[in-house]
Amino acid sequence: MTDQQRRGGVDIVHDFYRALQAKDIDAFGKLWTADAVYRVPITPAGVPGEFAGRDTIVAALGQFFAFFGETRFTWDAEPMADPQKVLATWTLEIELLAGGTYRNRGASIFRFEGDRIAEFTDHVDTVAFLGIFDARVGTAHQFFQLLHAKDIDAWGELWHEDATITVPYAPEGSASLIKGKAEIVAAYQDLFTAYETFDTELTGVHPAVNSDAICVEYKVHARLVDGAVHTSDNVAVLRFQDGLISSYHDYFDPRRFQDVVDALPGGNPQ
Repeated sequence: MTDQQRRGGVDIVHDFYRALQAKDIDAFGKLWTADAVYRVPITPAGVPGEFAGRDTIVAALGQFFAFFGETRFTWDAEPMADPQKVLATWTLEIELLAGGTYRNRGASIFRFEGDRIAEFTDHVDTVAFLGIFDARVGTAHQFFQLLHAKDIDAWGELWHEDATITVPYAPEGSASLIKGKAEIVAAYQDLFTAYETFDTELTGVHPAVNSDAICVEYKVHARLVDGAVHTSDNVAVLRFQDGLISSYHDYFDPRRFQDVVDALPGGNPQ
């Protein structure tokens, strides 16, 4: 019975990595007990080191899958002295949808209850792990670089088709909600007719913990076509789907932005 347990555990480990490689979240979810625990003893600052419960584990992995393109795993699994445990060593290479490649390697210990994973402890290269977050951070930087270049067509390629822009404190004559990539691009093409130059300084780029969101603090210094200078201190929250921006909330002083709206032909960016 012990040898059978060990073989069964090794088979589950193989199923585990096959599901990760296929990005098959349903197959992955079926491998866990309801009260399973997923631990990463050493993590980058701000990244959780433990997920408790199958639903929480599956949801957390689903968030990471949102960044992943082609995924390539290699692994080896061997039973441990305890028949309920298996040791796996692995390497991975993932093409990130937002650009770049994430590579890592590590060792993992699986503990089973019956034919399900009850406890999983993963030891990874934490420096390499930050590459996942770097993809979103890179997109945030590219977002403002393209606005500086006033290349709205290229900027538009960063957006998901069903994306939204929300401006909670929009000035008179400016949209507070824009839905859809096409509408967003059209609105910004109109908006940027008001700018002769558009410069930004990113003073903070903060990936959220256990979330697809990034908070960006930035300063704007722009010259308008009417010769006026526009400055502001802003905060924006970007969320992502399939590696693309799915929502953008922009918080700024509407009184300052009124100068931009007034510089537009007709005074309306919609």
